[in-house]
Amino acid sequence: MCTVIVGFDPGAHTPVVITAFRDEMRSRPWDRPAHHWPERPTLLGGRDRLAGGTWLAVDTARPRVTALLNGWPRDGGMPLEGTYPASRGELPLHALSTQFRDPLHDLDLTSYAPFHLLDADAHRATLHSWDGRCLDIRPLPKGVNVVVNTGLDPTDPRGLRHTPTFARTRPDPLLVPDTPIDQVWGDWPGLVTEAARAPARSVGSKGDPSALIAHADLGEGRIWATGSVTLVALDRQNLRYAFTGDPADPDAWYDVQTTAMRPQVEHRPPRI
Repeated sequence: MCTVIVGFDPGAHTPVVITAFRDEMRSRPWDRPAHHWPERPTLLGGRDRLAGGTWLAVDTARPRVTALLNGWPRDGGMPLEGTYPASRGELPLHALSTQFRDPLHDLDLTSYAPFHLLDADAHRATLHSWDGRCLDIRPLPKGVNVVVNTGLDPTDPRGLRHTPTFARTRPDPLLVPDTPIDQVWGDWPGLVTEAARAPARSVGSKGDPSALIAHADLGEGRIWATGSVTLVALDRQNLRYAFTGDPADPDAWYDVQTTAMRPQVEHRPPRI
C-alpha cells in the first residue's frame, strides 16, 4: 500500500475516516476483504495470497484499524528490499492482536524490511515507522494527514496536492447501519474515482508524482499499479468498511460485512 489518507479527530462524531490506496505488482495474487484468519476471528481485511498477511485490517470487536506501507528512501526511489525472514504483512494482524500502547514492543524488527504502520481507533492514531535501524513512533495530529512510503513527509507531492482537498471535504457522519457509502464518506469516493481517471503515478521521473493512482510498466509484462482502494470509518462502537478493486468505476464500491463471516473470494489479476 502506498498512500493512506487519514482524517483523525477524537472529538468528531466519527473520529477516524480513512481512504487507503494499495500499490502492488499486478501479478501478485490477493483475496478481497474477509475473515481470512480463523485464529483471529474478529480480524477482517484483504489477504496477500503469497505471504498470508495483509495491507490493511480492522478489528470488528473493538473498532480499530491498522494499515501497512512499505518504507521507501526519502528520495522516493524504489528501495532495495534485500532478504528478510519475516513478512511485513503480518504486522497489521499482530498489532490488532495486542492491547499495548506499542503493539510492536515484542517483535524483533530487524526481521522486517522498512515499513510504516498506522494504528488507529477513536482515541488515538499513531504511526510506527521502521527504517531498518530505528523505530520512530509519532501520534498523528488532529486533522487530515497523508501517509506515503516515506511516512509523514511534508515534501511529498501527493500530500502537498491532496491534503487540502481531502481536509476540506472530510466527512463526519453518524455511523448508522445501512447508510449508503456516499453518505458515510461523502465526497471521498468521488475523489478516488477522479484520481483513477487522471494520469497515473509512475516510477522515477515518469508520470505525475502527485497522482494518487499508480501505474508503471516495468517491462517483460510486469505492471506495478494501484489495484484496490479501501474506505474505513469508525467511532467508539461502530465500524464501516468499503472496498473496490476498480477505483475508476464509481459503482464498484461495496460494503464489507463487519458482523459476520464472508466467503473468501479469490482475486485473479487481469490479463495484460
